[in-house]
Amino acid sequence: NALSEPLFDRAADAIALAPRADALLVQHGDRLSFWHVDNEHPEISWSAYWEKVWYEGYEEPEYTWQSSASNNDFEPKYSLMPLAFGTLKAAFYAMLLATPLAICGAIYTAYFMVPAMRRKVKPFIELMEALPTVILGFLAGLWLAPFMEANLAGIFVCLLVIPIAIVLFGFTWNNMPNKVRFLLPDGWDAALLIPVVILATWIGLGLAGPVEQALFGGHMPTWLSNEVGIPYDQRNAMVVGIAMGFAVIPTIFSITEDAIFAVPKHLSYGSLALGATAWQTLTRVVLPTASPGIFSALMIGMGRAVGETMIVLMATGNTPIMDVNIFEGMRTLAANIAVEMPESEVGSTHYRTLFLAAFVLFLFTFVVNTLAEAIRQHLRKKYGSL
Repeated sequence: NALSEPLFDRAADAIALAPRADALLVQHGDRLSFWHVDNEHPEISWSAYWEKVWYEGYEEPEYTWQSSASNNDFEPKYSLMPLAFGTLKAAFYAMLLATPLAICGAIYTAYFMVPAMRRKVKPFIELMEALPTVILGFLAGLWLAPFMEANLAGIFVCLLVIPIAIVLFGFTWNNMPNKVRFLLPDGWDAALLIPVVILATWIGLGLAGPVEQALFGGHMPTWLSNEVGIPYDQRNAMVVGIAMGFAVIPTIFSITEDAIFAVPKHLSYGSLALGATAWQTLTRVVLPTASPGIFSALMIGMGRAVGETMIVLMATGNTPIMDVNIFEGMRTLAANIAVEMPESEVGSTHYRTLFLAAFVLFLFTFVVNTLAEAIRQHLRKKYGSL
């Protein structure tokens, strides 16, 4: 509201507001009063930004972002809730993919991998960080999204087949005769997982056809929409999660790997000398000591995911909706600023709202980084005496 205080000493018989909310006409019996309302931006208020608004033509109050339309009778709708929700949704699915892969990979590389292999693997993964995100967004929008729509069942089958194949290979290799196992230099057996994962992916995609035909009527996206009632958009949060997770993995991996590798060796050697296994040493000595660095890696990766622009701009439908469905798209604050800032009139309500959206994005990262620093200092104080 522009003003919240009584203007008259008694109730008015009728009140009319000008279409641009810049004038007020009030009737008291046979007397009319005209008020000039000095409100430069009548379309916006705290409730318009962050609460549900019942706009004309809508069945119920909703969170709505619609800054432009093709007619002059259009009423701008500037709710920032769908944009903030889309930002957190994209970051959540990206971190859901990137966190376990990056941290587990960093643990193995820093603690278990032989130095010769580590010197080859670590620079290769860090080189991924130099890949421009516009390239990742281009590939996600034009190749990954159509591929996932055509092979959605195959992707879920692969998520089951690949872990099973890795476990079976590890069990089989561990029970191989020593003369077979010693054909590879010590520590290089992990390289055999590369063809295992490729073969398991090929098998999973091959099994997708019969599985999709038997369980999903031949096309899983259509089955989800018609039978389960879950809408499926080609460019959705799952595509963004995979593409943006791929962009975040090198950041989390590099910082986590350095933190684990920097744990003083005398702590590990002392634990092993006292009879602890390598796994016990890792979980009770190495990871607690490296936890401040690991937590910092997660927060830096989270900040990267929240502020990402090009991937979410090119790999989603850019629809400002609030839906937790992983098969629906979204619009983030960063993508919205990139799309609409060139077309907004300088000084207009729309222009100022985009600057407010940028400030909200800054607050997201500021709050996350502040909490991360507080928790990191707590972990450092707790485990610094080891």
